[in-house]
Amino acid sequence: MQSIKTIFWNGLKAFVPIVLTIAIIMWIFSIIESLFGHFVPERVYFPGAGIILGVFIIFIIGVLVNAVIISQIYSVFERIIKRIPGVGAVYNAIQDLMRFFDKSQGSAQQTVMINTPMGKMIGFITCDSLTHTSPSLGGAQEVLVYIPLSYMLGGFTTIVSRSEITVLDWSVNVAMSFVMTAGMTGQKNT
Repeated sequence: MQSIKTIFWNGLKAFVPIVLTIAIIMWIFSIIESLFGHFVPERVYFPGAGIILGVFIIFIIGVLVNAVIISQIYSVFERIIKRIPGVGAVYNAIQDLMRFFDKSQGSAQQTVMINTPMGKMIGFITCDSLTHTSPSLGGAQEVLVYIPLSYMLGGFTTIVSRSEITVLDWSVNVAMSFVMTAGMTGQKNT
């Protein structure tokens, strides 16, 4: 018979991820609601109207950014933002993060393993060619690999020769979950 402690622990392991996931989703929705809910007229407002308006506005922005004239205006705006000290660094970091998870960026979606003096490490190719950077960084045969750290919102980027990487058959989500939990997710062979 299982002890009360074991039963409680099993309940806690099931309860905490569900509650935290719901809490984070509700927090994100409440931020979106508070940002966009103010623009909904009071007579037609209902809880969730700000979220609907936010999704609609994001969709319209996506349509407009694909239009030639608007994309040119967006490019000018982007260049101005990137020149502002501090703001440009934050903007670039957020843009790079969004680009990392963009499914249309095929190579950036590759999960790889590299050998280091500390052992094998799992990472993600963030730039598949360094030809557009300074020649001292490398060329077409080197890639940038981001190595996330377990249990932290951090990591480091390293330049690795293509011959020194092993491409893993893991999605970014599975690999990130594996790395962020220090392998405790127990990636199964599928």
